[in-house]
Amino acid sequence: MYFTSIKGSLKKVFYGWWIVAAAWAQFLVCGGTAFYGFTTFFNPIADEFHWSAAQISFAFSLRSIEGGVLGPLIGFLIDKIGVRKIIIFGIALTGLGMLLLSYTNSLLVFYGIFLLFSIGTTAGLSSAQYVAAANWFSKKRTWAMAVLSTGFGFSGVIGPVLVWLIGQYGWRSAAIIMGVVMWLVGIPLGLVFRHRPEPYGYLPDGEIPETITPDRKARDAVVTTKTSSALATEFTARQAIVTRTFWMLVLFGLLTGFAQSAIFVHEMPYLTSVGISRQIAGWGILGITGSSIIGRLGFGWLGDRYDKRYLLAIGAAMQCIGVLIFAGISSPWMLIPFLVFFGPGYASQIPLYPAIRADYFGLKQFATIGGLMSLGWTVCGILAPVLAGWVFDTWGNYRPIWLAYAIITAIGIPIVLWIKRLAK
Repeated sequence: MYFTSIKGSLKKVFYGWWIVAAAWAQFLVCGGTAFYGFTTFFNPIADEFHWSAAQISFAFSLRSIEGGVLGPLIGFLIDKIGVRKIIIFGIALTGLGMLLLSYTNSLLVFYGIFLLFSIGTTAGLSSAQYVAAANWFSKKRTWAMAVLSTGFGFSGVIGPVLVWLIGQYGWRSAAIIMGVVMWLVGIPLGLVFRHRPEPYGYLPDGEIPETITPDRKARDAVVTTKTSSALATEFTARQAIVTRTFWMLVLFGLLTGFAQSAIFVHEMPYLTSVGISRQIAGWGILGITGSSIIGRLGFGWLGDRYDKRYLLAIGAAMQCIGVLIFAGISSPWMLIPFLVFFGPGYASQIPLYPAIRADYFGLKQFATIGGLMSLGWTVCGILAPVLAGWVFDTWGNYRPIWLAYAIITAIGIPIVLWIKRLAK
């Protein structure tokens, strides 16, 4: 009787939330290793092969180049064949990339493996999960995206785990272990995903079509015309890219992405260069992702209630302050104010950016438009880590580049405030 009751309760949970839960777990384990945790491999690889910071950083630029080239194609495929196949393929390839990383024996091989690894992350740990959330939710869309994104927020726990694995078994064995873990966790969870709710008898947010009366439809129509969450005009990708709004969103992502791209790659080498221990720097990864949960959930909740442009501007301002603090770090306690501002600031974009895209351009070609919008992150992802590595190799100091990236972030604030809702 007890288990029957549990089973009945589980059936009452809207399936969209099971998709959110699956995405959360994938982001925690697989995303935590592929993105935030990868900085733990930076120093061990550099020490073994005596490669410079710029040489290793170029691998992350290759990931951004690949994302820029394949991002629109991946988005197109998601819109055509659905999220489930893309996610499973991507995570399988990401795990394979981690396994092959252990066989690195030259810089060229390292770059080739990293490209394969990056194709997997672009397909399996990027826009597909957000596309599913956008399709399964409407009134709670930003909140659903915020909740699933906290998987990345909690993924900071992977950083200390990787530091321990590398310390105990070496970076090659750690890569093999995490590649297998990605397969065991990510691929089964990929089977949970469904592209849209309509084929299963639901509308977004769990509404059942036959239970919505004409009076209810009329009331909802009045409400949606009065709120900022009203359904957007449906744009095709071709129509979207000729609008000023599209390119201003791309520019905002570009300007704020410089600091994000560089800090996620160089966080550990920078902190160790100013005298902070590798163990504390590893916990710094947990601090960034942990503090980002506040931004993901806080801005996600606010995003369904207030103008997303103003919220994005506030987040960018917080990120700017955080980067300025980061530039002046000289002792472990200074990580605290950095985390207070940078974590929630950069994380504000994670639920707000795809949600504002859905608001402004609709869901018809949501993934394709998102892939094209990734051009902004592509440019900063190519340039930012390499520039940071080059500055350190040249002057032995990261601080000038952090100050430059703080200024670039600040320029993005008025850009997002100038964006206007489109009328087709």
